[in-house]
Amino acid sequence: MLLLVRFPLLGRAWKSAGGAGAPAAPAPPLGLPSQHASALRSAAVLREARGEPSAAADLYVRAATEAARSGATLWEAQSLLMAAPLAARSGGSRRASTLWHRGRRLAETGGSRLLTGLADLFPPTAPAPDPAPLPQLTPREREIAALVTEGLTTPAIAARLYLSPRTVDTHLSHIFRKTGVTTRAALATLTARSAASP
Repeated sequence: MLLLVRFPLLGRAWKSAGGAGAPAAPAPPLGLPSQHASALRSAAVLREARGEPSAAADLYVRAATEAARSGATLWEAQSLLMAAPLAARSGGSRRASTLWHRGRRLAETGGSRLLTGLADLFPPTAPAPDPAPLPQLTPREREIAALVTEGLTTPAIAARLYLSPRTVDTHLSHIFRKTGVTTRAALATLTARSAASP
């Protein structure tokens, strides 16, 4: 606890993150945005260590906002770059990509080759495109998509539904066009996701 006494901002961050039995409250604004940003980054580290990536990402974003208020561009960039992988881990791949690009751009503008180099080592994964909903398919197309998901080939689908293989291929081409997927595997994934979503 000596560390917390000697560094009051870290102590506030520890307490705001729920350390030492203190209530989870944000570090109070000191009227000094740079110091507040530092306290928020410390709280984010603690939240991440406790296995709360979403809360940690939010704290890093708040730290970036405070750093921007004080004109500390590189601290803003670092906070955004720290938030990006945490946002991705908590399911926000689009948010992660936005945070990463903004943080990298700020680091590059600020002339920090170290931050841009580190950012380039860990770029965000491209966000997956939103799957097209299956309700736009006809009942027969949904039936064929479900059979593709089961792993059936065109001849097997044709035999099961009493259709010609050419008719099944025509339905598949319509399904691919409507959903935007180009392979049977992608169609199977899309169908499985659609079935799993409420």
